[in-house]
Formats: sequence, C-alpha cells, structure tokens
Amino acid sequence: MLKDTRERALPAHAQQTTEDYLVYLKHLALYEFAKNYGAGKTMLDLGCGEGYGSETLARAARFVVAADNALEVVAHARARYARPNVAFVVCDAQRLPFKPASFDTVISFEVIEHIPDVRRYLEEIKRVAARRVIISTPNRALRLLPLQRPWNRFHLREYDAPGLARALRGVFARVELRGVTATAPILEIEKRRVKQNPFIAYPRMIAQYCLPRLVYRRLDDLAGGWLDPSAQHHARARGQDFSVDDFIIVDEGRRDCINLIAVGEL
Repeated sequence: MLKDTRERALPAHAQQTTEDYLVYLKHLALYEFAKNYGAGKTMLDLGCGEGYGSETLARAARFVVAADNALEVVAHARARYARPNVAFVVCDAQRLPFKPASFDTVISFEVIEHIPDVRRYLEEIKRVAARRVIISTPNRALRLLPLQRPWNRFHLREYDAPGLARALRGVFARVELRGVTATAPILEIEKRRVKQNPFIAYPRMIAQYCLPRLVYRRLDDLAGGWLDPSAQHHARARGQDFSVDDFIIVDEGRRDCINLIAVGEL
C-alpha cells in the first residue's frame, strides 16, 4: 500500500472520512470525462498516481501509457492495474521519453500545480500529443484568499480560470475551459474543507515568503498540520449516498467550481 501523503487520491484511504471519499470520487469523475475522448485511441496518463484512472481510460482506449515520476508509485500501479493495453513508465513530465505525436490525447490531472517549469511541461505535452490535451487543476478561486499562496505544501502555484487559460493559450492553438462542480451537499463539504481564516492564512503566507521551504515544512510537521488546512480532516463516516454521478462537468470554469479542466486542441 502506498503511503498516504494526503496528496494522492488513494482508493485504500477513501474510506477514512467523507472528505477523502469525495476527493476520490471527484478524480473518478475526471477520468470518466476523459474516457469519452479515448474510444479506440492511444492515450498518455501523465501523472497517473495510484493507477485506477489509467485503468478507467483503458476500458475505452486502444492503448494507454500510465506515467509518473515516482518509481514506487508506478510499481504499485503496475502490480495492481496491469492490463494488456496499459504500459507503465517512470518519467519526468518536463522531459518526456516519447516520440512526437505518439498519443491521440494526453491526460494530466492535478499535475500542473506541481511543475517547476510549466511552459516546458506544456510544450512537452504538445510535442507528444497528436490531437488534444486535457489538464485539470484545483480551482484557486474556491480555495485561496486574494494574494494567498497555496497552503498545500506540494503545490508551487494554483490557478483560477483566467490564469489557467492564459497558461495553455501560450502553447495550444485552441483552449476550451470547463469546470467540475457537484451537488449542493458536496459543494458545502468542499467549501468547508478548504475554508480559510484570514487571521491564520495571511500570517501563514508571510511565513511561506520569509522562511526557507524546508524550514516551513518542518514547522508544518511540528504543528501537526496547523499550517495546512487540508491536513485537518475530521473523523466523519463515509458518505455512502454519494457517487461519481454527483459530480458535474460544466461548460465554463465558474468561480465556485471545485476543479478546472482545460481541453487544448492542436
């Protein structure tokens, strides 16, 4: 079992709290959306994580390459989700080991916010994609206060809808922006999960700016997640009444969307 860093949506940990379960369902909804673009096609799942998403894509696609930068993650995915039409690869998203136009569609969910050189990442995706790319990322407008840096220790940046569109339109000829929203009960849980107290958030941001990254992380560890709202999970029962169908893909990146989806066409 992979270590739960609170950054990957893991099926084995989805039963811990309602929030964990809903994050897992949201990821499944993203892959179900992407699967519609993959019937009979070749697809790259860049940042495949635990592997269940690649397996979802493989139900429709002709062939899927599941790629991640962590050897132990790829090994886990290969052991658990092996299929004849799925290959598992360890690689750097900024230096893809594939020939130009190798894939009809490149999927990269919850990755762009982690990448040091976003322009290079997007250009590499464009190089290996023949038709389109589908990228998702958390919606900054829902999660962060004005001017606030990401409280998630793994995120180098976060995007609102205009910012994500600008990033992709610098590389792709056409970009269509969509969003992931959900039924009212789920939206209420998500808003509560990421709600920020400005009297805590802004001092935390000052600490992020002033302290070296490793020192800030160490303080976060010592504070038991006080610096990171996502670590403050409450012991709730799993939401048995929720399903993937409770997540809805809308045609624009609204401010209250949980995630943003950008579909770039070559």
